[in-house]
Amino acid sequence: MSVTAIERTNIGRSSELDVAGLGRTLSRHRWWVIGPTLAALLLAVIAVNLVKPRYTAEARVLLENQESYFTRPEKQTIEQIPLPDPEAVQSQVQLLTSRDLARKAIRAIGLQGNPEFDPVANGIGALSRVLILLGLQKDPTLLSPEERILEKYFDRLTVYSPTKTRVLSIEFQSSDPDLAARAANTIADLYLDAQAGAKRESARVAATALANQLTNLKVRLADAEARAEAFRAKSGLYVGANNTPITNQQLAEINTQLSNARTAQADAQAKARIIRDMVRQGRIGDVPDVANNDLIRRLSEQRVNLRAQIALEARTLLPGHPRMKELHAQLADLESELRRAAEKTIRTLENDARIAGGRVDNLQQYVEQQKKIAGAQSADEVQLRDYERTVRLLRDQVESDTTKYQEAVARESGKAAPADARIVSRAVAPQLPTYPRKLPIIVFATVAAFVLSTGFILARELLSGRAYTGRETFAARTVHAVARKEDVPAVAEANLQAHEPVVNAPADEVSEISEAEEQAFARAFKTSDIEPAHLVPPAVVARLQETHEPGRAMRILVTSPGDESNAQESAIETARALSKDGRVVLVALAQDLSDLHEEAGREDHLGLTDLLVGHASFAEVIHRDADSSVHFIPAGQAPDRGLDGFDLVLDALCHTYDFIVLLAGRVAAESDAITLAPQVNAVMLAIGQSSSEEAATKAYGDLVEAGARDVVLVGRDAGPEQSAA
Repeated sequence: MSVTAIERTNIGRSSELDVAGLGRTLSRHRWWVIGPTLAALLLAVIAVNLVKPRYTAEARVLLENQESYFTRPEKQTIEQIPLPDPEAVQSQVQLLTSRDLARKAIRAIGLQGNPEFDPVANGIGALSRVLILLGLQKDPTLLSPEERILEKYFDRLTVYSPTKTRVLSIEFQSSDPDLAARAANTIADLYLDAQAGAKRESARVAATALANQLTNLKVRLADAEARAEAFRAKSGLYVGANNTPITNQQLAEINTQLSNARTAQADAQAKARIIRDMVRQGRIGDVPDVANNDLIRRLSEQRVNLRAQIALEARTLLPGHPRMKELHAQLADLESELRRAAEKTIRTLENDARIAGGRVDNLQQYVEQQKKIAGAQSADEVQLRDYERTVRLLRDQVESDTTKYQEAVARESGKAAPADARIVSRAVAPQLPTYPRKLPIIVFATVAAFVLSTGFILARELLSGRAYTGRETFAARTVHAVARKEDVPAVAEANLQAHEPVVNAPADEVSEISEAEEQAFARAFKTSDIEPAHLVPPAVVARLQETHEPGRAMRILVTSPGDESNAQESAIETARALSKDGRVVLVALAQDLSDLHEEAGREDHLGLTDLLVGHASFAEVIHRDADSSVHFIPAGQAPDRGLDGFDLVLDALCHTYDFIVLLAGRVAAESDAITLAPQVNAVMLAIGQSSSEEAATKAYGDLVEAGARDVVLVGRDAGPEQSAA
């Protein structure tokens, strides 16, 4: 067989497992699986029946504040004691597993002399004596009974707290179920007694310390009170009502009298001034103090009667009549009497104002004297307040310590200091053993033996290399090639053999390949040296390469106004030219890529329509150009469904390729070219021999009107000016 044929055969080989072969191997060696499994089952049954069973009893303790209204010395005091946090709960777990509590539990349970826990209960064996003589083991007879039992005690004791709870679970294991229950309950009781005893001991120590402190404070308080009273008597700073010094009380009273005198003076002066103004205006009767005078009232009545008589006589007598003159003279005398009465009232008010002013002056002088006295005693008052402050602080401290002392004395009794925990579930003698678990152990041993024996057989088969089929599908080869993006024409050869039988035989059994197949295989691998058709000017390709942004796919649409032959050739030539600058994929939307199909040797490729309808995957529709590194997607064999779902395909291609060349049909209303024109970076309008100038101009205008950003005319029939536009 030739080297080329061998290489072609090895392309189809990989490391795929032969599941059916593995099944046949297990079937051939089934007794190597059944035998160990049955042996493990038998041994597990014998072991679980020979082991001495153990029973586990559980008691539960809830951590909470046990203080209540009746256990507090101060009934009206309410303290918010925080609940135990996770750290406090774990601390209580450590307390339950402490050595001191373990010694008390061992004595209370009576584990000394129990062969299950005491290693010297049945004597010391010969092997143990040899180990003791060699110094490899400690002599248990030299230890106290509690120390000998501690190791076994802690092995059988388990204390834990369930997650997110304040409950302590106390589990104790023993071959005797009654002993296990009694041990768990005893440990819980001892824990509560230890908690209450710690509180009582703390209260006793506090009471002793507070008693000595109270004795000292009472002596200091008596001495401070004596000093304060002696200084008060010496300085004359006696205290009156409301705990106020007498000097300050006198000064306050004088200030009050001074304020009253000033008020009376101001009132009299104001009244005298107002009455004088009203008398001057002739409004004597309007003054309240004047109008309420009996003399003024009688004179006012006489004036009214006299004016009435004058009015009566005036009807018959002239003003110069002696009777009229007499009456006017009497009226003038009455007016003078009224004015004099008002003046007397004014003088009375002025005298009251002067008297009040004199009292104000006297009180002001007395206030000044009292201020001097108070100022002289201010230094003594400061010192006296210091003494009183010391007395007050000592008295408050004595009262506070007395309250604490009484509370500590009350808490020395056991009932007044409850433990901050309570038993919520006492242990009972279990009926079923917790060790060994017969059914789980038997099932686990059996399953483990089955898995290990099966795994041993499969591992031996895999290591021998007989479990691999060397088979690989065409889709897997295509995906591998597309993902690697290498310039290897292996995909072209895979396309030639896509529907041929896959070689399954080993390498040494491969038959000879015909000369025609070998020539086709070699032709698929060689690189074409065909000269470019010059449908697309090099300047256009160079401009596309310059405008391309690295890391971002460039979309190029190739269409035609009528004849589609030039469009296909222009798309292929553009894709091959751009493949030298990056990864390129050519997608046929309407017309198929007949030239590339013929060069690949087949015409039944799956394509875009098959991908859109779900009949094929990306790996099956992406093919490789035999003459370049261009990948191409044909139009496909499924019925055309338009551009429905093409956006997702285009986005996926943009993540893999640098240039995407879209080959569309001719330009027409609602065609693929018009729809995709606004979404691409450049549009190539290929002009053929059958394309008229009017059709080309109309197609160019339709593309520009549809939103195309860059339209270039290419083709053999496009002039230099058109191609460079």
